Amino acid sequence: MGFSKMIELLQKKNKGKIVLCNAGNFYIAVGKDAILLNELLDLKLSCFKVEICKVGFPINSLEKYMELISQKGYGFIVYYYNKKKKELEVLQEYKGNKKNEIIKEKQNCYICSSSMKYYKKNDEYIQAVAKLYEKEIGEEK
Repeated sequence: MGFSKMIELLQKKNKGKIVLCNAGNFYIAVGKDAILLNELLDLKLSCFKVEICKVGFPINSLEKYMELISQKGYGFIVYYYNKKKKELEVLQEYKGNKKNEIIKEKQNCYICSSSMKYYKKNDEYIQAVAKLYEKEIGEEK
């Protein structure tokens, strides 16, 4: 089982909570949790895998982001994956009164530059759609 499957199982186990897990020197959230954190905290979305978003922040910023999430009222759980022991441990958990009810796993893969590599070639039509979406998002903000 890969890291992405582990995160998927943890999200099912902790339904409604934002699930964060360390990956190297960062804590990341993927899929619907990434979308919510992008909306709540304006964390930058990038690609986790094809058409699934992720957000992340450095390990040393954990307390800051947990405080911001709890102020917004959302429940979360933070896992630490010990690579040497191949074990998970819960670092922090907050019940919260709000649940993540977002269903979508991606925001807009056409504007994610690292997603472009999944297309067989640098397609001018895909780029045109990406530019359109970027323009629309810029106008919304």
